[in-house]
Order: sequence, then C-alpha cells, then structure tokens
Amino acid sequence: MNYSALLKGRARALLMDFSSLAVIIIAVVVSIYISKYSENENARGIIIEIVNEDKGKLGSRLIDILSCEEAFKYEVTTYDEATKAVAGNRAQGIIEIDPDFSEKIGRGEYESLVHITVMADSYDMTTFTEMVINDVIKVWSEMLVEKRIGEIEGVKQDELNEFREQIKDIWNKESLLDIESVMGSEEAVKEEENYYGIRWYAVFAMFYLCISGTWMCDYSSTGLLRRVSGRGGNIPLLFIFQSLPGVVVALAGLIPVIITSGHPDPVSVFLSFGIYICSSAAIALIICCISGNFSNLVLISPISTMVVSLFSGLLCELPDWAKLWEKASVIIPGHWLYEAIFQKSFFIGSMLVFVGWFMMGICVSWLLKD
Repeated sequence: MNYSALLKGRARALLMDFSSLAVIIIAVVVSIYISKYSENENARGIIIEIVNEDKGKLGSRLIDILSCEEAFKYEVTTYDEATKAVAGNRAQGIIEIDPDFSEKIGRGEYESLVHITVMADSYDMTTFTEMVINDVIKVWSEMLVEKRIGEIEGVKQDELNEFREQIKDIWNKESLLDIESVMGSEEAVKEEENYYGIRWYAVFAMFYLCISGTWMCDYSSTGLLRRVSGRGGNIPLLFIFQSLPGVVVALAGLIPVIITSGHPDPVSVFLSFGIYICSSAAIALIICCISGNFSNLVLISPISTMVVSLFSGLLCELPDWAKLWEKASVIIPGHWLYEAIFQKSFFIGSMLVFVGWFMMGICVSWLLKD
C-alpha cells in the first residue's frame, strides 16, 4: 500500500476543508487573546479593598502606609461595597480596620487589630499577611515612640527588654490579625501564571481533530479496514499517515500561542503538546468510530472534548474536593500536558498514555468495522 500517497491525499483534503481549518484559526486567535488578557490582568496588580472603621486617626495612618506598597493596589470603601467587589472577582481581598484600632494601639495592645478576608487561590496569602503585619507594626511602633518620647531619659532597662520581647512576639506569630480564607485551597498557590492561552488552545486542537476526522468515520462505516487488511495493509500505519496532516496543522498553530504566552520553557511545552495531540488523535479515532457519520460526530465531538478537558484540568483548575478525580485523570492526555505547562515531570507518563490510547483506538476501530 502506498502510504505516502495516502499522506498527500489526506493533506490535500485537509487544506481544502475550510470549515475545519476555520476551527484551528479561531483557536489560535482566541488562545492568543486569552494569553494577552491574562497578561493584562496580572499587570493590573492585586486589588485589595480597605474598610476603615477606626474611630481614631491611626486607621488613616495605616492606610497611608499600606498605599506605599507597590505589590498591591488599595481602594478605601465600605464593607458592603468591598464584599461585592470580592464576590464579583473585582478584588482579591478585604482589610477591615477595627473601630478600636487607635484605642488599642494607644494602650500598647496588638491583639486583633485588623480583620482580613482573602481569596487564597488568587495569590500567596502568607506574603500578603506578612506585609500587613509589617505595616501595622510601623503604626504601633510610631505610636509607642511618640508616647514614650518624653520619657527617654528615665526609661528603664526592663521596659526596653519588654518592648523587644513584644516586637519578637509579634513577628513570630500572626496575633495582629484575624485571618479568614475564602474560596481557596489550604495550600499556597505556587503558580503565578495560569497559561490559559495554551490550555484552551489544547482543548480547541482536540476538537479540531475530532470535527475534521470524517475520514475516521469510514473506518467503521465503509468496510475500509477490512479491505486494507485484505490487501496486506498495516492498520496502525494507515491511521498514522492519515492523521499526520491534522497533527502537523495543530502543532503549527501552537507556535504563535506559545510565543504570546511568555512561557519560560516553550520547548518542553511544544514536546508535551506533540505527545498530547497524538494521543488526542487516537481519542478522536474512537469518537469518530463510535459516531459512524458526520451528523452524530457534530453532536458527540463538543461534548466529548469538553468532558475530557474538564477531567484533565485544562479548562479550569480542579476543585479541592476532587482529589480522586485528579488522580484518575492520569489516564487523560491533557493531565500530562497540564503537568508540563507548570514545569512538572511529564514525559514517561504522557508516552504511556499515548501508547494506551493509540492501541485502544486501533482496537475499537477494528472491532466496529463492518
């Protein structure tokens, strides 16, 4: 059998299939837009709402000090508006300055001066709380020094020692704050970037292979495999040569997406995507063989692609309660692409998954042949 002729014929047909090519073109454009949008969102900085209920003047002083922190953008507002901003994802946290903030500072107290509500899955909560602690310490220290400035000449060593111990105590524990973590995981988020552009492109690419795979429907509906095997042809080679043009088109579309994403290790992502898209071609073969015709394929492809992508974590992060789901997703090609995107080990796992899905695809197409 002339496999090179099959390859050329499939490539020619693919390039003439403008509706399928439109899918991959749209995928590239949308993915680049998502990458740029995420980049702009990160550039805006983290927005924190401040609710100042302090009846004294030191609450305003704390706001002035917080405003000097470049890592965050602060907005002073009411509690109701702050909660609406966090609920609407327009802000990532709330700092409530208690009504007796100035009074407690004046008495040299440091228990429960500030109440914080944070979106723990938005950023590293520990870094944020430490920064607030530091700024509250500044206000507390300023007030203490101001209060004792007239007593410097008569200050006792015991008082100095007590002051030092109090400062150490504040640094060693977060006793300044009541911290409430909402809608987040218990562990600090390690990845600052989500790379949704690459992840969504991977989803679109799999859908592209499915929707452009009408030729794979012939494997189960026209007796093609029976004729090929009867002439001594190799079924796996037939599939490889016919699916190769679609894989190449998907890989070519990934290049501008990776460039615009700013990923620090584009080579590893490209390699992992290559393995992923080959595995996706095998999954597409199973979907097409089960569909049998284009009408069914149009209905099944979007649903199948969405389910597989959700299961692997490509479309969105898996929730904390889905630990079993996350462990089971190792059989899905997208799981290993996700691992590679976040610079984790992927090669052996992704290759094993590819081999498994490839063998399954060939077996299913053979079992469903006429």
